Amino acid sequence: MIVVYDLPSFVNNRQDASASRNQGTVAPINAPSTMEAMDNRSFQSFLNITENRSRILAMIVTMVRDFDVAEDLFQETVLEILHSEEQFDPTRSFTPWACGIAKNVVHQYWRRQKQSPANGLGEMIADLAMISAEGDDEMWHRERKALRSCFQKLPSRMQRLLLLRYGHNIKGPELAESAACRLGSIRTTLARLRFQLRQCIQAKTAES
Repeated sequence: MIVVYDLPSFVNNRQDASASRNQGTVAPINAPSTMEAMDNRSFQSFLNITENRSRILAMIVTMVRDFDVAEDLFQETVLEILHSEEQFDPTRSFTPWACGIAKNVVHQYWRRQKQSPANGLGEMIADLAMISAEGDDEMWHRERKALRSCFQKLPSRMQRLLLLRYGHNIKGPELAESAACRLGSIRTTLARLRFQLRQCIQAKTAES
């Protein structure tokens, strides 16, 4: 099931993700000034991250056995995915590539904490998850097609808001300014858009 309603709050500045993470600070990000800046790769990032959140997060949870830590590491994984998106081969499956990044993020976390897993079970499950992710089932493809169709039915202003938030990892005042929205209404607007997408996807997959 595609999750379009529970993406976590990403850490800003995908361009300087590694430096910011090591210093424990969040650096500002420059918002794209035109719609043209949000190319097909940005839209694809939005789709892939949205569609694969539950699979990637589940793998991280099996490795660290702590949901709160896993959520933080998922955010780091998202940053790494966005930072490395140009290295992704679109002819291959996204999920195992993203799971591989997530596994490396967990290893980096263990090194920072100077700890290792209590046993190899988490590693084994992670490897199995990466293997099983190679094959997308029919429902997965139907939901992906439905999400694209539903997204394109949204007004262009709402598409821009979603792409800025989830494709370019922009939030807060920068998001409000770039999307021409009131800061106080953004959370409600995003929640409404996610609900609309979820309802639309469910309706389309029920028809197929």
